[in-house]
Amino acid sequence: MSAEEKLVKRILSAGSAGIKKTDLRKELGESIDAVLEKAISKGEVFVDKRAGAYYCWHKSHYVQSLLNSDPRFKLTYDMIKSLENSVSSSNKELARSIDILAGNISNLARLVVEIKNEQSLEALAPAEAAKPRRSMSVYEFKKEFDVSLANSSSSIGWVELAKIRNELYDKCSLSTDEFYRLVEEMIDQNQDRYELSTGGGEGVMVRGLLHGFVRCI
Repeated sequence: MSAEEKLVKRILSAGSAGIKKTDLRKELGESIDAVLEKAISKGEVFVDKRAGAYYCWHKSHYVQSLLNSDPRFKLTYDMIKSLENSVSSSNKELARSIDILAGNISNLARLVVEIKNEQSLEALAPAEAAKPRRSMSVYEFKKEFDVSLANSSSSIGWVELAKIRNELYDKCSLSTDEFYRLVEEMIDQNQDRYELSTGGGEGVMVRGLLHGFVRCI
């Protein structure tokens, strides 16, 4: 351990009471002045004259020693700490206000998006409602249905009614209700030609069961 390290360690051990410079000379030798000046220049040690003697404090304890011995310093220190706490409290309040504002902005942005989406849907609705719907006879419907059924049949012949409905919607502008009404009438009139099967997401109700597949017999 170097002479400077021994000196700083000894002053640190003295705490906020500090240690007299003369006592340091007695313990560590008369040649401490150069080492002490070096520690002071680094800000590790502070020296102050009190009661006619020079005392040394480590930087960790010097402020506390001033608080213990100097009322004016203590008053100033307390005022600074009070101001610091006030600023810290204000910053926390400001941060909380910013968080609330950010949350409100986020909610507002979400509301604006929802309103725009609703307006878009409302704008599309009249156009959809205005789209002309064809009124087809069962005979006309059967011809279109048979073509779509033939083009879509699987190897076992079953086709989902929803698939045919989508094709005829694009071709004939039939609503869902109109399509299934015509399907029921067509099958009632041609029971020997078509067979329905249960399943699918949509279809016609037969004896309380949803039938969503069809094939030619």
